[in-house]
Amino acid sequence: MKQYIYGVDIGGTNIKLGLFKENTLELIESREIKTPTEHQEVSIFEHIALEIQTMNQHHQISFDDLLGIGLAVPCPVKNGFVQKCPNLNWQTMDITKNMSLFLPGNVTVKVSNDATLAALGENNSLERPFQNAILFTLGTGVGGGVIIDGQILEGGTGLGGEIGHIPIPFETDELCGCGSKGCLEQVCGTKAIFKKTRLLAQTLPTSIHLDHLTVKAIFDAAKENDPVGLEVVHGVAKAIAYSASILAVVLDPEVFILGGGVSKAGQFLVDLIEQYYQPYARFHTGSVPFILAKTGNNAGIIGAAHYLKK
Repeated sequence: MKQYIYGVDIGGTNIKLGLFKENTLELIESREIKTPTEHQEVSIFEHIALEIQTMNQHHQISFDDLLGIGLAVPCPVKNGFVQKCPNLNWQTMDITKNMSLFLPGNVTVKVSNDATLAALGENNSLERPFQNAILFTLGTGVGGGVIIDGQILEGGTGLGGEIGHIPIPFETDELCGCGSKGCLEQVCGTKAIFKKTRLLAQTLPTSIHLDHLTVKAIFDAAKENDPVGLEVVHGVAKAIAYSASILAVVLDPEVFILGGGVSKAGQFLVDLIEQYYQPYARFHTGSVPFILAKTGNNAGIIGAAHYLKK
């Protein structure tokens, strides 16, 4: 009887593994290992298989007890295949096949984008999961995931959910990593937030210590009505609201979930986003709620486990 599932979240620096009960998807144990840097088209999968073997031994289970392994990867994926992964040295590769080479034939492998599976993990961790949900991941970059009719959206080539590259008509001429200008990430990513803070501090009074900038410090200052903090945070909220209004009329979600480091600003940020969202929203989409993500760094492994079970 298949009693267990592994959810694995592969990052450029670390790989997180979670062992779950198959029937309830209760997390039994999670571990992190360093992402190998050499020969990644082989070494990453080898390290994952070895760590799974170690965890199996620790819990006195075998590969015969596994329903399978879900993989969350930091690149666009379509049907388990990746053309290019900027964060890993992968090109034109069947990820499912490469992982399966290090596992017994009875172990199923399913793979998709990490932010997409984080959306699945966050949504399915709610007391009542939604059938249609959109996750914003707000950190160094801006990403996202889309759930439609209970299923993840990969799109035609795996680019579904690249929310950070929605064009927005606000205050940015800097070239984005994608090669274009005017992306959401260029306003709401950590680098953009720091740049705007330093620029505004040249002309506005502020209590923010520019030599030790953190997103938390900027948002905390905004909560205390600091002029620089307020302008930066309002800019972030306005940009997210604008992009959400576009997504709403295309995908008709039931909820927007805010995750990532920037979202730790909490309800303060949610309230501002909702304030800006209303004038942009069309038809009934103005009633779509914004909520904060709850699972933290476990979103990827939880989503990968759910995806494997689907």
